[in-house]
Amino acid sequence: MKYLHKWLGVLMDNLDAQVDEKTRIKVLENCGRACIPRSFIEKVQARRNSAKDIDEFLTKLSQMWSHLQRDDDNIYIVYEKCYCPLVKAYPDKLSPLFCNCSRGWIKELFESVLGKPVGVDLEKSIKQGNDVCKFRVRL
Repeated sequence: MKYLHKWLGVLMDNLDAQVDEKTRIKVLENCGRACIPRSFIEKVQARRNSAKDIDEFLTKLSQMWSHLQRDDDNIYIVYEKCYCPLVKAYPDKLSPLFCNCSRGWIKELFESVLGKPVGVDLEKSIKQGNDVCKFRVRL
């Protein structure tokens, strides 16, 4: 694991130093899109297929996936700890852009299930010193 952490740190340092921000974000987002298990998307799709509308779908999804929270018309994905297998035990702070990988994971989930583009904003990150990771989903 020590070597993986070193490799990840060097990769992120080099991306930050040699690649423009827009490209770094896109690369990390695409990594997250590739990381999400198809089996999870299929479970979520089953909830969508059995729901009469988007509101019922989100209610069903929040019952199976406790990370989904709703506040009025806002939809959030909130993690109380880092679940990324690459970095959850990473001892140092990472580039502020790294969590675009998780942003891509969430985008892939909702876009696959809803069949349309969604927006996902990273509002907080544990690896950047916040108490939770918080993503806002815009349908």
